Amino acid sequence: VFLFFFFFFFVFCVFFFFFFQAEDGIRDVERSRGLGDVYKRQALNRADIMQRKGRYPPPKGVTDIPGLECAGYLLNSPSDLKNTSYRSNRRVMAILQGGGYSTVVKTHLGGVMEIPKGLSFEQAAAIPETWITAYQLINWLGDTQRGDYVLVHAGASGVGTSAIQLIKSTGAHAIAVCSSESKIKVCKDLGAAFGVNYKEEKEFSKAVMELTSKHGADVILDPVFGSHYPENLKSLADEGRWIVYAFMGGAKVADMNAPKLFSKKATMKFTTIRMRTQEYRDKLVKEFAEKTLPKFESGELKPIIDKVLPMSQAAEAQKRMEKNENIGKIILRMDICISSNPVHTPYFIVGVLGFWGFGLSLIHICRCRRIERCRSRWSPYH
Repeated sequence: VFLFFFFFFFVFCVFFFFFFQAEDGIRDVERSRGLGDVYKRQALNRADIMQRKGRYPPPKGVTDIPGLECAGYLLNSPSDLKNTSYRSNRRVMAILQGGGYSTVVKTHLGGVMEIPKGLSFEQAAAIPETWITAYQLINWLGDTQRGDYVLVHAGASGVGTSAIQLIKSTGAHAIAVCSSESKIKVCKDLGAAFGVNYKEEKEFSKAVMELTSKHGADVILDPVFGSHYPENLKSLADEGRWIVYAFMGGAKVADMNAPKLFSKKATMKFTTIRMRTQEYRDKLVKEFAEKTLPKFESGELKPIIDKVLPMSQAAEAQKRMEKNENIGKIILRMDICISSNPVHTPYFIVGVLGFWGFGLSLIHICRCRRIERCRSRWSPYH
């Protein structure tokens, strides 16, 4: 009788766990979780690699978990929100200061945007940090005008492929600087007016001056800096705007040649969105969403995906980016179901094991009692 009861209870526990809890795990994507929590896909950025190497630490007070953009479901409780437009089960994408590699990330709602209709989570994850960076470089810092020549370094990268499309949309001319002819072809297909292979043309400034009829580049989008500095300086047009947003080619320059910059009346700016104030970031995100997101729905703009890999292959993904093998964005997929009551699982396991142990103990006690009775029955001292 005892064994039958134990077996029945165990089967009931297993049924309860897998039926109710598994369903909860799936439905939790549509359920409240906490203001600003996102269940998601994560896009890889070169900043993640720099942070891993200790060369790009997160801002003070921000988690040291890497990841600057993601897309997925916004898991929040409508009753907890001041803005009723943010609802449970909302498909969103978000720009982050960190934490993108985590299962669920909490972020400021000012950095959260609706996913344009027709885009998958993978496509949406390729937008926030990358496209907003390109938008900031071109419009807020570069002040790009129709007819300008814009020199885009790392043209086949995530920011590069985004910038080329935005430049074309502005009516300016993009000159993509890449490491191979295949990458140049991709850039031209996206709208680049010209392409320059810096591997073959070490003095790429000559090609730039020839392509622009000796006018030069009105705007330079530069994530390389050090190694390309001399050629960029020669490529820059009078009153040109030179925007540096990374140091892939080194952060130091042997000869800055300030008189040359002075004679060109040039403007050089250094920028990073991650270190900006929340007010600045929110304003930038809002303007980007209003002016740019509708173009994704219309098909005028499109995120370029290189590969989609599981989060378990994040190391391989970073190696691919370090070798400059990617064209567009690498997406990290996190296929999980989040339990709304995560503590139930260990409680269940401990409970079942405890009950199992209790049952074995009772069985052992009963057996010992029977043995003791038998011994006492045949004892010569009975």
